[in-house]
Amino acid sequence: MKKEKSIYLFVSLVVAMLLTRCTVIHPGEVGLKIKYGKIQDRVLLPGAHPRGIFGKRVVRFDSRIKEYEGKFNFHTEEGIEINADITLTYHLIPDSTKSIYTKFGKDYQNIVIVDNLVSVIRVDGATHKSSELLNARSEMEKSIKNNMNAIIKPYGFEVDLVLLQHIALPPQVVATIEAKMNAVEISKKMEIDLEIKKKNRDYDLETQKKEAELEITKQRLALDFVIEKQKKETERLLIESEGLKKSQDILNSSITDKLIKFKSLDITKELVKSSNTKIIITDGKSPVILSDK
Repeated sequence: MKKEKSIYLFVSLVVAMLLTRCTVIHPGEVGLKIKYGKIQDRVLLPGAHPRGIFGKRVVRFDSRIKEYEGKFNFHTEEGIEINADITLTYHLIPDSTKSIYTKFGKDYQNIVIVDNLVSVIRVDGATHKSSELLNARSEMEKSIKNNMNAIIKPYGFEVDLVLLQHIALPPQVVATIEAKMNAVEISKKMEIDLEIKKKNRDYDLETQKKEAELEITKQRLALDFVIEKQKKETERLLIESEGLKKSQDILNSSITDKLIKFKSLDITKELVKSSNTKIIITDGKSPVILSDK
């Protein structure tokens, strides 16, 4: 009985010792096992890992996205000093954990992230004019992120996001930007006014054109009416003239020599009956010719 209890106690003690020599890597972490000062090649992922009894320890690293905020100053293309608040997020690449620990230890943020961020911001800021910084915010954020990744990725880090939260410009630069913005607004307003005036002018010209065409149409109709009236009057006169001519022709054709002689005799008879003294001279063919004494 005593022997069985002794065996049970021994097994329990061994299990307890083994459990106390296990290391648990939590989610969002990776670890490195170090044995007698030598780093093991395998990176420990989340889960339980045996640590061993003697001469071994585990170093943990945060593999989650980390955030860094800082105030930075840089000079623009013109040499004007600018202050800016920048937020940057980055994460550690798990496969590079051994290299990171070997080169930088656990205090890698200041060496790898901050120092390189200062250099990148100064280089990138010098490519922009102070008056264009506000409009170039997105462009600068993208450029800083790309340049940072080009530098720190070989070391085992990657930038996820860069935010320029505040850019403090000198008063004279602010005044210049405001004046430029006002000038742009005035220019746009003038363009709009000119466009409106042009549309109104085009409308007026179109209206005037239509009115002129209408007036010409009216005048043409009036002229056509006058011409038609004159034409009808001419036709009337021609008809009337032709009628007179026909009447005259009929009259002329009805006067014969016998009729003329007959009328001459009638006139001579009337003259003979008159008490006045008359001299009648006639050739017997022509009408009577009278001469008073």
